[in-house]
Order: sequence, then C-alpha cells, then structure tokens
Amino acid sequence: MFEFEKEFHSILKNLQEIGALRHLILIGSWVLPVYLENYPISHLTFTTSDIDFTIIRPHDPVKKSNPSIHKQLTKMGYFPHRSPLTQSEKYIPALESKKNKLSIEFLCEPGRIIKNPYRIKGLGITVTPLRYQHVLHENAITLAYKGINTTVPKPAFWAAHKIAMSQLRSGEQAELKKMKDLDGARIIVNFLGYEDVIDASQHYKGKFLSLFKKGWKIYQNRFPEELIK
Repeated sequence: MFEFEKEFHSILKNLQEIGALRHLILIGSWVLPVYLENYPISHLTFTTSDIDFTIIRPHDPVKKSNPSIHKQLTKMGYFPHRSPLTQSEKYIPALESKKNKLSIEFLCEPGRIIKNPYRIKGLGITVTPLRYQHVLHENAITLAYKGINTTVPKPAFWAAHKIAMSQLRSGEQAELKKMKDLDGARIIVNFLGYEDVIDASQHYKGKFLSLFKKGWKIYQNRFPEELIK
C-alpha cells in the first residue's frame, strides 16, 4: 500500500462512475501503482501528492461527463485553485478536509487552437497546455487497476518522457523535481532495461530527442552502476 493509495483509488472510481475516465490518460508518478498491478516490477517506492491527467483533443465536443468532472471533484471535497501567474488550474483539498491530501491537474498538448489554459465545458474543467503530451497520447494503453480500466502511457514511453521533461523543470525546486523525474524513470529503466527506453525516445526526433539525450546523460551520471550489464 502506497501513501494516499486509498484516496487515489477513490478518485479513479468516482471519475469512472461519471463516464469521465474514458477521456483521460493518467500520467505522472501515479501511473506506477497501475504498472505495479500489471507488471512484475520490484522495489517500487514514490512520494507525490500530485495526480496528473492528460486529455487528447480537449476542444472535441464529445468530451462530456454527467455530472461534470468539476461537480464530481467538488462533491468529493476538491476545489479548483487558479494560478494568478499562469492561469493554470489545479484541484486541491478544501481547507477543512481532513481526509483529502492529493491534488489533481489536467493537461493537454498545445496547438493552433489551444495556446493557453482552455476550459472544457462538457467536463467543467480547465486544461493546461504542456509540450510533448503527444508522446504520451500516441503511446497509450489501457490497464486494470483494482478493477478500474485506466488509460496510461506504455512504460517505455512514459520513462523516456519523464527523462526528457526533467530538462524543462524551472523555478525554485527545479533540481529537486528533476531528480524526482529521474528517480521515477529509474523504476521503469530497471524493469524493462535501458535499451527499451532509449528505443522509445528514438521514435521522436528534434527537440524532444535532444531533451531526452540531455536528461539521459544526467541519468547515466546518477545511476552508473545500474547501467553496467
């Protein structure tokens, strides 16, 4: 049992009940418990209070749930907090909540239509555009987690994406977050073997591959003994 796992399961269950989970791809470190239930991964530990979902084509009118994700999350005791700087939105526990500890954020791929945080009327939420979400969108699979069908990225692509995105971290806690990204990717690298993760990264060219290579050099320096066969 991971810290906050009961709360995580409750969030997935509630999103499934309103028909919203079919629109979402679970990303971030909370994919790890889902992987653990489906693959023989050992030595899995992680600590994060952030649940991240990504949404393909958020402007598509079929993106609806009843009730909306917003209504369901507020009913559960999570309320939207908007960043005054970026206008991004994250659902956080109500101040009076004693049981809720996790936060939930929704992301998407930026594009011609979506360059800034974008409100999805049918789901009642605001998604934040973040580069390279398409890597996760194009390599998604559905796995069962405690009886709930959950869409997640394929492990190799998730790890490659983590390593690449670690190089875009900024702000006061950039270095700490970068190391947490690499630590998360390490679990999958050790499970699959580094060749599979490198191969996944090479499905993409240009800036993404450059970011991966930069992150991989840091990874090699951080965990050199684990890369020696």
